[in-house]
Amino acid sequence: MFMTASILGPVLGGLLTDYVHWSMIFWINLPLGALALLMTNRALRRLPRRERPHRLDVLGAMLMVAAAVALLLALAWGGSAYAWGSAQVLGLFAASAALWALFAWRLMRAPEPFIPLSMMREPVVGAIVVAAFFAIGTIIGLSIFMPLYMELVLRASASASGVVLIAFMGGATLGSLLAGRLLSRLDRYKRVPLAGLPLGIAVLAAFAIWPERFSPLEVAALLAIGGLGIGTMYPTTTVLIQNAVPPHQVGTATGTLNFFRQLGGAIVVAIFGSIVLGGLDAHAGGAMLLQRLAEVGGATADFAMLFRWVFITAAGFLAAATVAVACTAERPLRGPAMRPQSAPAAAE
Repeated sequence: MFMTASILGPVLGGLLTDYVHWSMIFWINLPLGALALLMTNRALRRLPRRERPHRLDVLGAMLMVAAAVALLLALAWGGSAYAWGSAQVLGLFAASAALWALFAWRLMRAPEPFIPLSMMREPVVGAIVVAAFFAIGTIIGLSIFMPLYMELVLRASASASGVVLIAFMGGATLGSLLAGRLLSRLDRYKRVPLAGLPLGIAVLAAFAIWPERFSPLEVAALLAIGGLGIGTMYPTTTVLIQNAVPPHQVGTATGTLNFFRQLGGAIVVAIFGSIVLGGLDAHAGGAMLLQRLAEVGGATADFAMLFRWVFITAAGFLAAATVAVACTAERPLRGPAMRPQSAPAAAE
């Protein structure tokens, strides 16, 4: 299902936008969501229930959402609607920092905090959240900016850009599936993402060095290879964070991971956008980008330099994810497939 959605989703979105109406990319989620809700409800009813009394930390949830929204607004408006040094943008950054501080204070004071303190003190949780923030955020950022790179730098058609995106997401999906199989079979399971992430860094380095020299077919092949490496982070981050917490905290840990994955994607997209738009015109913003996109000659070299910095930044984010994974302690994975450790391995 993940592979189907990753590959067909962008294609279907383009068809709906071109031949029906752009709003259909949102409306289509209503029937699909209702069907998913029905299927999930039927499946979850078969699971055993472990009732525990809870006191929902509504205030903590509101503070976290407000802090994230203020940060995203600052990143979205900075350099486009307002200058980065404007009172509006700086005020949003200050408000976000204050709200994050209040959220941290609430976590320490709430009877049952929104994110349990015991989970936050777990080193594996922190390392995996950081790794997912940068790695999955980079996947989201590249999925948005690679079509722009294809059209602005390589002067490719929209259909060619779509094929490239399919190759990237297909590679990421295949990497996810392979990593899921390998995690349960390797004692040193960190080798899977530690081998995959450098593969993605190498591909981004090639784009940064020669941004103008690739054909659409070569870009698709490289992105499939890079996606294969980066895609290993999908199951790795999920499995390791669930393995690091008690069973009753698995849902909270997974939700926290998904939140910071999406927050990482939003921030990475904003940073990539700042690099591209900032290099064109800090005040014209998106209008300037569309104007330059319509031009045929003379702008390719300028865009190539801008996207070179996008690729360098993306490689830096993957390097940060690699360091975070390397700092994660390798613990035996829970589950029926877990094999007994040898004495030297247990001692280590």
